[in-house]
Amino acid sequence: MAFLTRGAETGRPQVAEVGLGLIPDHALEEVRNRADIVQIVSRYVTLKKSGPRHWGLCPFHSEKTASFHVHEDKQIFYCFGCQASGDVFAFRMRHDGLDFPDAARALARELGIPLPTSASAPSGHVAQLYQANDAALGYFRQSLRSPEGAQARRYLRARGVSDDLVDRFQIGYAPSSWEGLQRHLARKPQEFKLAEQAGLLVRRQTGDGYYDRFRGRIVFPIAEPSGHVVGFGGRALGEDETPKYLNSPESPIYRKGRVLFGLPLAIDAIRRKGRAVLVEGYFDLVALHRAGVEEGVAPCGTALTVEHAQRLRRYAKEVVLLFDGDEAGQHAAERALPILLAAGLRVRAAFLPTGEDPDTLIQRSGAAALRACLDAAEPLLDHLIERRLRGLPDHAWAVADAAHAIAPLLRAVRDPIEYETYVREIAKRLNVPPAALAKVLQGGSTDDPSSPATPAEPVGEIRLDPATRVLLGALASYPQLLPLLDSLPPDWLLAGDARELLERLTGAIRERGDRALAHLLSPSEQKLSEPLKSALSRIVAEAGDTDLRAAKRAMQDCVARLGIGALDRRTRELTARLESCKDPDELESLLQEKQRNLTERRELWSQVQHV
Repeated sequence: MAFLTRGAETGRPQVAEVGLGLIPDHALEEVRNRADIVQIVSRYVTLKKSGPRHWGLCPFHSEKTASFHVHEDKQIFYCFGCQASGDVFAFRMRHDGLDFPDAARALARELGIPLPTSASAPSGHVAQLYQANDAALGYFRQSLRSPEGAQARRYLRARGVSDDLVDRFQIGYAPSSWEGLQRHLARKPQEFKLAEQAGLLVRRQTGDGYYDRFRGRIVFPIAEPSGHVVGFGGRALGEDETPKYLNSPESPIYRKGRVLFGLPLAIDAIRRKGRAVLVEGYFDLVALHRAGVEEGVAPCGTALTVEHAQRLRRYAKEVVLLFDGDEAGQHAAERALPILLAAGLRVRAAFLPTGEDPDTLIQRSGAAALRACLDAAEPLLDHLIERRLRGLPDHAWAVADAAHAIAPLLRAVRDPIEYETYVREIAKRLNVPPAALAKVLQGGSTDDPSSPATPAEPVGEIRLDPATRVLLGALASYPQLLPLLDSLPPDWLLAGDARELLERLTGAIRERGDRALAHLLSPSEQKLSEPLKSALSRIVAEAGDTDLRAAKRAMQDCVARLGIGALDRRTRELTARLESCKDPDELESLLQEKQRNLTERRELWSQVQHV
């Protein structure tokens, strides 16, 4: 039984042997070579061809003018609006909400390419765990409809959960019997062992047999966007029963730190609304759907993690936290904020009235009250800063304490303009120089002028000089121009993002030729960071569709200019050494080297003028 997703086919999922195992490089390369990104994207986006590019409305954010393009020759996509980019694997991951193995498997299946697993992934084991969860879901759903599920049905009705919501979330019921699920499963030792590994059965302390983990509980299946049920969450029917909520333990297919409850149902709405609403529990999420808010998700019995934030960033730029308005809710929001900001998300918060949760708010005031609460959500960082600064005594100690309290939150802001704006505004509120506040925010000390100021992480974007950008764009477009780099001095680029990008690109060209760019931008390529991938994608997108001759001239000009820059740096170093040199022999050697640099610089400048 597959977990139903909006817009997806129903029925039993096709369980692949790949599962969470590693996929051999040769198999990935075959998929990459045979998959035509234009054909794949055209299934979801209406594209219009213009030269080697195909343009259309971006499927990842709302827009009226096409800023999304697919480059047929390079087999990559890029959106000038939301900066989504990558190869065919990245497109399927982002569009369908899949992890890399599932995206690779889906493409391979469509192309008729078998994907073997590596030796580290036991053949069929992951598929069998999915099947065990499917069997359990069938049992829980059947139990809710049976006579023994009458109490559970009354409980759901009392909480306003309609039959439509029961079916939408595939809610079930685990009877109080200690062996009900066991009787439902085939009486084979290997079946019980799989159910134990999936967290459905627990081995008795005596070692003799098993008992059902979920008993006397409303049961919510937890699914991935691929449709696979990976675990369950159970809510006790009695208010005095402990624990009130019980979740599946970690397993080979279920990691609480990355799974978000309700994500399969929310993906389309998140993209449509441009936001995700984060709540704290299963019934909170059901309440959102009761109010017509379908873009909600919830962690599964754990605090928000970096992986949760990164997954949300695939689908939207904004997250709204819908938490309780008490101190516990305020602290939970404050803990979540740096994690979400570091993922590049904008974060708003909507705090419920004290003593209310989404469920009770709807019952007392109606669905419109919940929607109004969400619409009134304010930027969470602003809210927390205001709490820190409200009523602040005008004393140096209090001002310093406030600055240090704000620092951990502000350090996570990635956008440099947002960061600098916050620094100026907070400095004005605290009546301190922006430079002093910036030093505190960056980890420095206000009472030690010599202490190094560690740059806030992360606040900036990849910055490259114009010549380097043009060079990278020309080389990515025409890998055959690689020999033009042979004339550059060894230190022509300083260590940093520019050098790393060029080294990765030239290495990929030598290894993969015309397929270098798609390989570098693939989610499977771990050597290049995501910010560098995004920077390279934008460089290529902005490079335009120049012909080979124009690209060669542009690259020759950039090579010469960068070479001149390297020679100028070396000449400045030589000049400094000459000023302090006392040895006649060394002095003569330095003068000769400086003269050679100047001669080479004139030659390069002549090339620039004639390009």
